[in-house]
Amino acid sequence: MMRIGLDIDNVILNTDEVLLEAFKEEDIKKRNMGIINPNADYIMSGMFDWTKEEISEFLVNNMEKIAEKARPLNNVKKYMDLLMRDGHELYLVSNRSYPQYKNPLKTTEDSLDKYNISYTKLILTETNDKSREVLENNIDVFQPLNIREDNAWIREKNPDLIITCAYGQIVPKAVLEVP
Repeated sequence: MMRIGLDIDNVILNTDEVLLEAFKEEDIKKRNMGIINPNADYIMSGMFDWTKEEISEFLVNNMEKIAEKARPLNNVKKYMDLLMRDGHELYLVSNRSYPQYKNPLKTTEDSLDKYNISYTKLILTETNDKSREVLENNIDVFQPLNIREDNAWIREKNPDLIITCAYGQIVPKAVLEVP
């Protein structure tokens, strides 16, 4: 049995897709400039010609509606159900908090219930750094800066499953052959 930690936004639900559409719609009302930097790191980091205050106000006024519109990514429910059926614990750890969410717990539970998403425990954090909550719930996490050089931990633990987001790194064969 494994304790698996999953984020909700963009891991389970397509939140960024819905957020981008909402930004585009709002931009038409604001300036009608559209995306000014398609190479921006993130929607809220220079993709649109908005001030930090405009972004903050938009999120406060719209994030709950955006969360309500988000739907599960392809096959995520299927694999979550299989993991639960096989006895694994799924801990959903997400930074959904006030002021963007008036009632973060209810909004999140409603979104998950709408699609019958099964999980063991829902953990909402106040910051993007989820490490405290992950450690408190004994969820193993390994996040190397360089997967090629720092993968002994993975081989030592010999996990049944590895979820990778290499962000431009090539995952070495030694890691791919572990599970």
